[in-house]
Amino acid sequence: MDYEGDWGKGASGLELFVRDLALCLSVHRDRGPALVWPDGVDAVLSGDGGIRRGRADPGPEPDGVVAGTAELTSGLGELLGCQVGSSYLSLPTGAQSTGNTAATDLVLLPVRGSCGGRVEPSPPGQARAVLDRALELRLRVGEALYVPSGFGYALNGAHSPCTLLVLALHPSAW
Repeated sequence: MDYEGDWGKGASGLELFVRDLALCLSVHRDRGPALVWPDGVDAVLSGDGGIRRGRADPGPEPDGVVAGTAELTSGLGELLGCQVGSSYLSLPTGAQSTGNTAATDLVLLPVRGSCGGRVEPSPPGQARAVLDRALELRLRVGEALYVPSGFGYALNGAHSPCTLLVLALHPSAW
């Protein structure tokens, strides 16, 4: 994929969003955490926090999956040459999700609400520190946090219910 080309000329919002995520991950993958504000977020996220398919009413797909997630995961997987799975994580007001270690590369994408996030400076038991200290931030709708495999992370500080789309990047099985 030519990441620079016409810089999104004629691309849909979903294509811009996926392109920006892929560009960030191509630089940071396996190196360290990253926060990205992808282009096209307004076209991807609907007003009620759902992933759009490009129509006015995205409506849920069967099994509670929000419309458009399949296009997002397949587009990202194609650009990165990997398999991308998705799930949702709901944090009620005041809830915490601590002591997590990413089993595979993750992208945490709030689709409703916001929460605090923390990524440890290096994988537990490994000397390669990519940060001087833990990365602490407020993760809001439209932002995407990349957590490399093996890094510890925590989510907290949800002042209202927060829903995150969690993208898991798995090496392709050839």
